[in-house]
Amino acid sequence: MKNPILFFGEEKLLIQEEISKLKQKIISAHLETVNFIPLDGKTVNEKDILNACHIVPMMAAKKLVLVYDARFFESGKSRQEDLKKQDNFLNELEMIPEYTYLIFTTLKVDKRRKIFKVIKSKGTVREFKTLSLKDKALWVQQRIGLYGKSMDLRTAYFIAEFTGDLYQTDNELKKVATYLGEKQKIEQKDLADIFYKSLEGNIFKMMDFIGMKNPIGAVKIINHLMEQGEKGIVILYMISKHMMNLLTVKTMQGLTFQEIKEKSGLHPFVLRKALKQSKNFTVDELKRCLKLCQELDTDVKKGKVQEQMGLELLVTNVSF
Repeated sequence: MKNPILFFGEEKLLIQEEISKLKQKIISAHLETVNFIPLDGKTVNEKDILNACHIVPMMAAKKLVLVYDARFFESGKSRQEDLKKQDNFLNELEMIPEYTYLIFTTLKVDKRRKIFKVIKSKGTVREFKTLSLKDKALWVQQRIGLYGKSMDLRTAYFIAEFTGDLYQTDNELKKVATYLGEKQKIEQKDLADIFYKSLEGNIFKMMDFIGMKNPIGAVKIINHLMEQGEKGIVILYMISKHMMNLLTVKTMQGLTFQEIKEKSGLHPFVLRKALKQSKNFTVDELKRCLKLCQELDTDVKKGKVQEQMGLELLVTNVSF
């Protein structure tokens, strides 16, 4: 791999693993603390990067300098002074010692910038794009093997569709592997309780806010879930499912708890919460909420509305 190196793209897990491979190849584990120098690209200056590159490796032939979240590759206008400084930096980069591997990582790049063109011409540039659904499913099927489990491709597709980036997907796979204990093959029916458990708790909170006519609280939960990597389509599915549960128990008023439990098939905990929350809505309001959920699902799939904005508008509309 020619030096310097630029890794960029949305899949940070793949970037991290590529760096780990390179690190294992050139640095002994017991010398990592002295021969691996990570630098924060948001705050580090060019001089500090060059100084780190010129530090001689200790008891080894090579060392690695990593500038993560490097700001040099982003779009935006640069002052004349900054351009001159960058030109000097590029000239110095061509003279970094052979004993140093220099890696930059960033989310996005402006391919018109000189620093990108120079590294592409003289070094190594690799992009780590978000995987297609098919490639992600294949990755999931292979990845679960690291945790001593297996699954068919259909189950892998299910996980791929209902998780976010590979970091979040990998965390979900670890949870699944731990939860299932000695069971070796993972099936789709095993996943519902695991995937929806934490999400369902937040949906209950959101419905409390909606029932109290508090759209601000409901929107905060939407934002929190999206920041945690939950996919909008999953959140919408859970809201629709919860609305349907509320409508089901609402139409069974007059029956005993046990009768509703048997007819609805709901878990006692879920049923108790649903019975309490259903008091905040009329049957017509719940039917309207479900209709809005269906309309949003259609609009998102047609690309008419962005997921997060659509969800925020949904919970705001049903809170009034």
